[in-house]
Amino acid sequence: MNRMKMGKTLIAGIILSSLMLLIAVFGPLFAPHGPKDQVKIEYVVVEGGDSYVYAPPISPGKDGYPLGTDKDGYDILTKLLYGARYTILLSLGIAAARLAAGGLIGMLLGYFGKPTSKKSSGSSVWSVLNGIPTFLIVWLVMLGITMNPAASPIAMSLLLAGVLTLLGIPSIASTVREKTIVLRERQFVTAAEALGAGRWKVIGSHLLPHLKEAFLILLLQEVILVLSLFGQLALFHIFVGGTTEYFDPIEYHSRTNEWGGLIGQARGSFYANQWIFYSPLCAYVLLLISLHLLSKGLEKRYNRMFSNFSHL
Repeated sequence: MNRMKMGKTLIAGIILSSLMLLIAVFGPLFAPHGPKDQVKIEYVVVEGGDSYVYAPPISPGKDGYPLGTDKDGYDILTKLLYGARYTILLSLGIAAARLAAGGLIGMLLGYFGKPTSKKSSGSSVWSVLNGIPTFLIVWLVMLGITMNPAASPIAMSLLLAGVLTLLGIPSIASTVREKTIVLRERQFVTAAEALGAGRWKVIGSHLLPHLKEAFLILLLQEVILVLSLFGQLALFHIFVGGTTEYFDPIEYHSRTNEWGGLIGQARGSFYANQWIFYSPLCAYVLLLISLHLLSKGLEKRYNRMFSNFSHL
């Protein structure tokens, strides 16, 4: 870390985020049960002639189910471990795609464009783009195709990823543009231009290295934002990978076991069998906390580094 001492916030963020990433990649290998293993209703007769009905949901810690089962008899821990890849890797992929496209556009606009005042048309255009109600647009796009879709869960996940990526590019571009405008006025940039460095050389050798810390922080912030959108959409039964809708009674189930979807489909267990609701909720909150700690730790470190060359 360039010989700079890491703070406790950053260390905690790195540890927790690394653990979450490992779960996303290797989680299914440690699942205690198969994704289709299901506890069936059984009529059990014990010694002495007594009998009882063995039926889900199974409470946490009983019969080899550390987090218990849902009301359909599926192991909650297994569902979390299988759904982690959709929750973590997909949100990371969407954030990376947003950053790649928006970051490039923002750097080009910031370096090649002319500085604009707050009242200028260019600034107002970006304000309009940044004001796009992302949740509402995604909800409208996905509402008619997410229920019992014919497409595979992966295809539906990629479709949602594409929509979220496109809608997130303007915000990233605007942020990077403002940072680039500030950096291009620094003396190390003007000195490089005076010495004959081409514009693309300046961008690649001077602007990009000084923006890499900001890009990493933006990446983490975008992951948090995408995860928040996953959770908001799940409240309206729009789950990552598509929603399976059952009738009589009406129920909504996640096809991928993405954590936001597990929370959304378990809202009916808020008062009874609460582990079905709180297990994915705790996993989801812990993921957000780990990313928040990592983002804040990096932001503090970046601010210290930026202050070191702000006098140039």
